[in-house]
Amino acid sequence: MSPLTIRAVFPLGVFQGHRADGSPDRLPDTARLFSALVNAAGQGSEAIAVKGRLEPSSESTAALSWLEKHPPTMIRIPNHVPVSPDRRPDAYRKTGTVQGPKKSPAMRIGARQISTGTAIDDCVGWFWADAPSEVQETVGRLCADVSCLGEDDSPVILTLDQFVPTHELVASTQQLRPTGLAVRTPGPGRLDELIRAHHEAFPPKMPSAAQDSPSFSEMPRGSRVPTEGLRVLRYKSPTPPPADSPWPLAMLLPLSAHIALEDGLTWCVAMHRMLISRLGDGAPAIVTGHYARGASQPANRVAVQYLPPTLLSHRAESGDFPHGAIALLLPASIAAEDRGEIVRALNSPRLGLWSSAGRVTLGTPLRIDASQFWPTPQPGWRRQWRTLDGMVPETRRQPRHELLGAWGFPQSALLSVGHVFREELALTRANTYWETVSVVTDRGVQILGTHLIPDSEVSRYVHKVPRSIGVVQPYSAQLDLADLVNDRALLALGQARHLGGGLLVPMDSPEVS
Repeated sequence: MSPLTIRAVFPLGVFQGHRADGSPDRLPDTARLFSALVNAAGQGSEAIAVKGRLEPSSESTAALSWLEKHPPTMIRIPNHVPVSPDRRPDAYRKTGTVQGPKKSPAMRIGARQISTGTAIDDCVGWFWADAPSEVQETVGRLCADVSCLGEDDSPVILTLDQFVPTHELVASTQQLRPTGLAVRTPGPGRLDELIRAHHEAFPPKMPSAAQDSPSFSEMPRGSRVPTEGLRVLRYKSPTPPPADSPWPLAMLLPLSAHIALEDGLTWCVAMHRMLISRLGDGAPAIVTGHYARGASQPANRVAVQYLPPTLLSHRAESGDFPHGAIALLLPASIAAEDRGEIVRALNSPRLGLWSSAGRVTLGTPLRIDASQFWPTPQPGWRRQWRTLDGMVPETRRQPRHELLGAWGFPQSALLSVGHVFREELALTRANTYWETVSVVTDRGVQILGTHLIPDSEVSRYVHKVPRSIGVVQPYSAQLDLADLVNDRALLALGQARHLGGGLLVPMDSPEVS
């Protein structure tokens, strides 16, 4: 046996299809490919005549039965975007049924939403690691008879040419929260179900003229969409090792007195102002956040976070932080000269810090590896994350997406993840919020839960927000960051991640087998 590849090229550069509920199908899945091959087997050059009707041959049936029992081990998902992402136009057409008075009936006209299609920049592909030679030969002949994949105006060319896969089959889907791209795939019995549905739609005995006469009560009826014999499998793109951390370096400044957790953001703002003051007029933009018009802005800037003593108890030097610390997180994109200026600005044995909550003294800064801040998870335990004291959305509620649904706190959390890991996810500032959410979800990130924090004192969670956000609604979140970052990184999310908000702390649980 040798590998089998099916490569689908759309000459018009657009795929058009719709699901059973009428919503657009953005890409052809394995189930749609299988249906096209079944149609080719029963209607194309490989079909045989049986009792006055065309049926799949025994060779075609054997090959298709093999495909429904053996899902592709890898697939190719090209870059793609909806042709019209905002809305789908309506088309008004005659439905084939009549209405009005019997003496002068008129053809009924109905509206139907049109799938505007998906623009694809390359081929779609399916790969099987091993397939019998007779299956490969039969499938190759069937591919030649497939004219479209999706609707009639979605022509396709299917070949057995090779391609570079982008996703591989997840070995085990027996997970509490499976990750990866969900793909409809035929299973055992799918071939029989499609043949049965075809026979129902095209019975051997044609209706009589009386049976086929129009009725004024008749409404348009579509063909039954067969759903038996389908399963959903997960495919995951091979990803590089997780990044060390968006902020690989941190400086911990011990506090001389205990401060309340709810005042943490206030002290972080005071620390930020003090740092800018010590840097002077030449304070770098990666600290101030003020960039020249048109200048390229990194995903993350210098961040300030309050770490209570309970979060430092695992460190060997925790005795130096009896009252906690202010952490200055330096992003991976910071220039060496800017990092040097910050270190020199904090080069003092005792720094006074004033805020509306009082006064504290900061001790000598301790430089640490922020990518290895948290303790390693116990063997057999999975690391997930939760916000320490809440986070704030980075945008107001977005319009409902026709595929991804309504916007809520889970989508806001996914957007915040995308903003922090923008470079790792190859996102740009030109990507829409919904596109960012989709990319983060495809990477395997999951929002395990979100809860609105009913607190009118929103200044505890964010210092300033753009006017475009509107009402500030702090919320807590629990997340699974998959392999986007290592298990020990110190990081924060949300609108206030650079000034005391959205700090993530570990939330470990036993692995589910």
